[in-house]
Amino acid sequence: MIQNFSGLAFNQAPDSQNQIHSDEMAKRYGFKGGLVPGVTLSAYLTQPAVSHWGQAFLDRGWAEIKILHPVYHGEPFDVMVRALEEEQFEAELVDATGKVCAKARVGLDQGEAAGKPKWLDQTLMPEGYVPPKATPETFAKLKQTGGLEARYRWSRQHPMAAYFADAAAMPALLRFDAAETGSSGWANTSFVLSCGNWVFAANALMNPWVHLETRHQNFSAIEEGAEVAVQMVVEDFFEKKGHQFADVRVNLFSAAGRAPHWRRSGSAPSIT
Repeated sequence: MIQNFSGLAFNQAPDSQNQIHSDEMAKRYGFKGGLVPGVTLSAYLTQPAVSHWGQAFLDRGWAEIKILHPVYHGEPFDVMVRALEEEQFEAELVDATGKVCAKARVGLDQGEAAGKPKWLDQTLMPEGYVPPKATPETFAKLKQTGGLEARYRWSRQHPMAAYFADAAAMPALLRFDAAETGSSGWANTSFVLSCGNWVFAANALMNPWVHLETRHQNFSAIEEGAEVAVQMVVEDFFEKKGHQFADVRVNLFSAAGRAPHWRRSGSAPSIT
């Protein structure tokens, strides 16, 4: 049975380049403090899938996630799940007041995941590259020419290695704990989704901005020490209520063998 669980929210990124996760910047925009990253909330919503289906979810699971309200460091939350069918469930992340702050639909592909992404011959981002500001002109160029490919390495030293302050609250498959049976150190949802955010911000400079909505599909788990190649394509961009939005498609591949790990599509707005 897919289980509910409770936890304390953890802001992994108070010193992030995206300063909406810092107290100082977030308070300028009317928030109580630095926001817990949307990718971290996504990890909470998909944790029941990892606990229930194990590596099958890392190899062929999918999720549709929406962030509805901010969550702050140290706040208690509950993840409540409702099974829809044998290999699909809905989840809500509820704060201490009963407010639904994020929700998801999560499942497994019945067979081999369809629509695997194809490798694009994008230019590798040079070391020290300074991206242009996120303007309509920048997004128009990215839509026409494509982005620069970025590379990231998964390891136990990575800031996203744990999405709880106490890593023991994570499923064993996602922990680096040699004493724990089943501990495998596979990459978690917060790291994988962050790769999509990082490549976006590395191609179009935004500060601050928020992660609101994601649709993603896993194709293979990412093991410790693996380097991933991250490629993005801007599919649309627009302005709404004074904020810039971009719809992007991001694909993760093994940098060594070009096999696909993950595919994501979704929206991200700048809040400046």
